[in-house]
Amino acid sequence: MINIKKYTKRPLMALLSIIIPLGGLGGLISCTDTWDEHYQPGAMGQGNLWESIKNNQELSNFAKVIEATGYDKSLASSQVFTVFAPVNSAFTSEQADAVINQYQTELAKGLKGEKNRAIKEFVMNHIALYNYTIANETPDTTIRMMNGKYLGLTNSTFSGKPFTSTNTVTGNGILFTLAEQADFIPNLFEAVKTESDLDSVSNFLYMTEPFQFHKIIFHPEASVPGDIIKGQQHYLDSVTGTSNEILTRWLEADLDDEDSCYYVLMPTNKAWKEQYDANVKLFQYDKKVLGRDSLMCLYPRVNILMGLQFSKTTNPLLGTTEAIDSLMSPLAYPYYFYRKILYGSYDIHPYQFDKPYAQPNGIFTDIKGKKVCSNGVMLKTDNWKVKPSDTFLQQILMEAEYTRTLDSLSGATPDDKPTWTYTYVSPDNKFYDQVSEHYYQTLIPANLKYMGVQLNIEDVLSNQKYDMYVVTVPAIAGDTLATDTLPTRFGVTLYWHDMDGNEKSENIGEVKVGDSEIYKAEGEVSYDSSTRKYTFLTDPKKVHEIHIGTFEFPTCSYGLQTPQVKALLNVNVRSSDVNKGLYTRTLRVDCIKLVPHKDE
Repeated sequence: MINIKKYTKRPLMALLSIIIPLGGLGGLISCTDTWDEHYQPGAMGQGNLWESIKNNQELSNFAKVIEATGYDKSLASSQVFTVFAPVNSAFTSEQADAVINQYQTELAKGLKGEKNRAIKEFVMNHIALYNYTIANETPDTTIRMMNGKYLGLTNSTFSGKPFTSTNTVTGNGILFTLAEQADFIPNLFEAVKTESDLDSVSNFLYMTEPFQFHKIIFHPEASVPGDIIKGQQHYLDSVTGTSNEILTRWLEADLDDEDSCYYVLMPTNKAWKEQYDANVKLFQYDKKVLGRDSLMCLYPRVNILMGLQFSKTTNPLLGTTEAIDSLMSPLAYPYYFYRKILYGSYDIHPYQFDKPYAQPNGIFTDIKGKKVCSNGVMLKTDNWKVKPSDTFLQQILMEAEYTRTLDSLSGATPDDKPTWTYTYVSPDNKFYDQVSEHYYQTLIPANLKYMGVQLNIEDVLSNQKYDMYVVTVPAIAGDTLATDTLPTRFGVTLYWHDMDGNEKSENIGEVKVGDSEIYKAEGEVSYDSSTRKYTFLTDPKKVHEIHIGTFEFPTCSYGLQTPQVKALLNVNVRSSDVNKGLYTRTLRVDCIKLVPHKDE
């Protein structure tokens, strides 16, 4: 035995447009796909927005911020805006100075546009593109601000704040004045950075080294164009958005999208450390793997977060009751058929969590804090109830008929290679539902000499015990009239990499004699006294899950394109036994399974 005591991209779940009310926000959180621009290109007033703001003494503090941040140029341009400006009684000179100081401090660090919190959280939070006006009959709606937030607009309030004046028409837009500032409500992605006990999550999501997962994307179509200088378009105001590869590629949850609505479970720094310390041993790549350090940085961390984001569209009862049978993340497969293909069983459903609010083990129990965000709700916990077996630590199922499973065929000589052919199990066959995906492969000898097939095993984790099975199929699964109904014997040789990247191997069926001790494989083996080997014996009457043994490998191949763990199945049947009608040399293989071992 080995003495060294999946990453499958899942399809995105479709997100439908919804609007959910969240109390205490003074309005609605919008989760719509479109914005109702209420664009009215009719007759405009005189002057521009900047002139109207500058000439209004009640807006002098707001004007001071607009000018200091350079938005006076934008509001004097030909671009059309609607501005919601807080009056001086709601926005004092001291508050204006604080916003300006924040702007200048972050600008000195190179933070411009939406990267600058003063711009994003104050200036852009009070300005919308296009014209919006109200009347007594105006229905309640939401409008999209320059920072992407959807804020409520009624005939008497904006973002729940009452108007002091409305519908001031200028040459390039509409001006409203407010009795209070509009609150900036962070989305789930932004909120991570505001919570001191989520530093670990924040540092990972916003990481720049060795990865740059989080990127700012410029949107020229939404920006305010200025002069063309030396043939290059310059912008008076640059509108940007964000893109984060962790969210889109691994979590498949748009936590930075104002059009989304999620409940998200977040580990505090305490829970993060506990989970990272448990995960890091599972992702030990050998020293020859390209990008080894980056992989060992990424996977122990990203697998803490995968599958803990729950869309309100997929889980409509979230936020309405705790009597929820199950939660399904975007990484879960809702259809039995796909679970059967991927995991070999309908009952295996990773990234789907039963009774999340039920004590003592529901993942939404022992919540430390709850934060309402502009696109959902964040739940924090010190006591992490999510087990690896709930998410990434799953059974590895290598279907024999898959092209990527076959590594190589071998015979007694290069010219004596066996054939490797697939067979379909018809629906009227009694083994139809027992053979995974209804296909199996048959290893047929070219002669009566040695033959073998080497199969790849992908995404194996390091320092994790696996129970290994080879699943064989009887001849009658492919042909009910088959006459080749004898068992066959086969041995197994395992290959893997050590930490230095060297390939190691061990013949599981060998008898090793030393100090009068015989080394015996621990699986379902039978001893052949004539060959002095332990081999595995198929059952010609059933689909047979043959337990090869329990193995633990020192290195990880999770996410690698080239498998490092391989199993060579070699048929060990003597010609005399074939001639006596005791065995066949034909081997029919459904799949190889590695099942995470559960210690007693």
